[in-house]
Formats: sequence, structure tokens, C-alpha cells
Amino acid sequence: MHPLFNHRPAERGQILVIVAVGMIAFIAMVGLVIDGGNAWGQQRETQNAADSAAKAGTVIVQRNLAGTAATDGAVGCAVEDAAADNDAELESAEYTNHTGSPYSPSVPVGTCGSTGGIPSGAQGVRAVATTEFDTYLMGVIGFNELRATADATAVVGRVEMICPPSFGCAVLPVTFPRTMDTCDGTNHREIGDEDWPLLDPLVDTLDDGNLVIVPLCATGPGSVGWLDFGCGNLAQTITQPENCDLDFPIPAWLDTQTGNPNNLETELNVFAGDEPGKPEDADEVLYVPIHDFTCRDDVLDHLPTTQCITYPVWSSAGTNLHYHVPHWAGFKLDGAFVGGSDPECDQAPGSPPAGGNGATGCLKGWFVDLVGSPGPITVGPITPGEPVTTGIMLVN
Repeated sequence: MHPLFNHRPAERGQILVIVAVGMIAFIAMVGLVIDGGNAWGQQRETQNAADSAAKAGTVIVQRNLAGTAATDGAVGCAVEDAAADNDAELESAEYTNHTGSPYSPSVPVGTCGSTGGIPSGAQGVRAVATTEFDTYLMGVIGFNELRATADATAVVGRVEMICPPSFGCAVLPVTFPRTMDTCDGTNHREIGDEDWPLLDPLVDTLDDGNLVIVPLCATGPGSVGWLDFGCGNLAQTITQPENCDLDFPIPAWLDTQTGNPNNLETELNVFAGDEPGKPEDADEVLYVPIHDFTCRDDVLDHLPTTQCITYPVWSSAGTNLHYHVPHWAGFKLDGAFVGGSDPECDQAPGSPPAGGNGATGCLKGWFVDLVGSPGPITVGPITPGEPVTTGIMLVN
């Protein structure tokens, strides 16, 4: 047979090889796009885990600096739990100084439950988190699994607060919902969708037309949002704020305080003038926590509302609650009516009406400030027990 007749099978074999190689290359390129995008997302999630672990550990360091004794093991539990909550593995964690620089030699954070102390001079935590994940298509070129690694460093710094209560500012141990609410007369709040009006006294004129009525609703049996700041009864908290430890992180979970608000009208009206509906110098600005969620669980301050198990939605009923507070508001007090079934709470000046017999009282005034964070945090050494307001920031 002529040799030319033997060329076709050879050519077909070559084409099959070329097609096979091309398919592998094509799948590899598609895999690079798909798995590359997945790897980018995994890296971002791993970075979030490292950030959370560093901040969670530094929260314990912050408490230790504030004078609340904490163990090395408590820091270990915090960093491990934070990494696990973000579906990542904690590869390592170590203490840093106030600038975020690790000790030399390194001082690792202890394992969860260990009883040692936090090292002297510790003012931050560096955490390294990892995530291993399977690939979708890159296995054809030998990459069946990839690994994302991220690190983060958080430190405790000094906070410049806008008139912090611990420096003598007036504070109300009661929390308001983020949105305007009224009392429905059946031991519940009717929580609306509209936020409370926030006014800037440098731009807007305060008058009886924009005066707001904030109801204090019975919450069956409940404590109408009154809070436990750990410094005595409600009256002492209002009149002697300098005796309270009020350096709360923002956001924070604050606890309910049982008490009788009907006995507080005299103490509250010390901060108000005597001309209803008219802003006066005697109407002082009180700082009040604004909440956006309630929970029966005692959730740690740094954890989000999704960590609440017993109340999966924002509730306004019940006692022994914990309130999630992302903001503090400056409230210029025009008058306090907390004697019980006060008719002023449903009358002008001010709006909206409190809602009749569901209210155990109300406060009238103007929202003139909103503090969404304590203020800028400055880096610097802090002596344990030093009476300063502190905050946590990521430095890496």
C-alpha cells in the first residue's frame, strides 16, 4: 500500500492529543477564574476572622487595664471563639504593646482556660487565622485544596469622648428604641419605622413645634427600659454619675435594672427648666443609650445581635432584658413626667402622644446629638487602673 494511505490515522491521533491538552488548558483557565474568585472571598472571610479574634482578645486586655482582673486563659477563649464563630482556625495569637508591636521574644496568648496572668505592658493582641477550602476545577492541574491566611492586630487606646459621663456629664439610665414608639395600653410598645428626629442646635431652632415626647412604656411587667449601671439605685445613677463606671464600649449590651421610675420625677427635673416647650439654659443635655435590639441572653459586648438566641427579632416586651446599644444620644430635657398615668404625656407641647394607659410616664425634650462611636482613639501606653476612657482599634 502507498505510504500516503497511512497518514490519516496518525493525524487523527494528533488531533485527539491537541484537543485533550486544549480541554485541560481551558478547564484550568475556567478553574482559575472560578476558584480564584472563591479564594478571594475566602481570603476576605479569613481576614474578618483574624480581625474579630484580635479585637475579641483585646477586649479582655482592655478589661484588665480597667482594673477588672482577667486571665491569660480568658484571652485565649476569646480569640479561639471569635475565630471559630467566623469558620476559621486560629493559627496563633500573641500579645503586643500599645503600638501593636509583638514582644521580643514573642509572648503567645495562652490556651482557653489557662490560669496565668496577662503579661505586664500588654495592650493588644495579634491573631493569625487560616481557612482551608476545596477547589472546584483546579484539581485537574493538581490543586485540590487551597489555604487562606490572614493576620490582624488590635490595641487598646485612649478615647476622646464627647463629654463622657464618667467625667461628670449627666446620664440617664434608661434606653430608648431607635425608632419612634408609643404605648399600646397592653404592656407593649408600638415600635414605628421612623427614627427619632435628630436636631443640630447650631442649625435648627429648638421650639415647641419640634419637641418630642418619649414614652416610658410598661413592658409586662418589665422595667420600661431602665438600666443597671452598677452604681446604686436609679436615683443615685441619675444624681451621682461621677460614681458610676460608665466607660461602655460602643456598641454594647446593657442590662435591665428593676426599679420604680415613679420615684424619679424630682431627680430628673433637676435637669429641666420651668418653661414647657421652650429651650432654656436650665434644660441640660443628658446622654441616653439608643437600642436597636433586645435579648434575654447575656451577650458579650463585642458580639452582634445575631448571637442572641432567645429573641431572634427585636422585642419590646418582658423583663430581665439585655439591650443592644449602637448609639448614645444627647437629649435636651424639657421636662420629666414619671408619676404614673401622667396626662402631660398625651398633651402638647410635643409629639407623638405617649399612648394613654400603657405609659408609666414620658420625657419631653429635643435630640440634639448622636454619638455613634466614642470618638477618635489615640495610641499610647496605659497604666492598669488608670482612670481614662479606652477604646479598641485595629492597627494592622
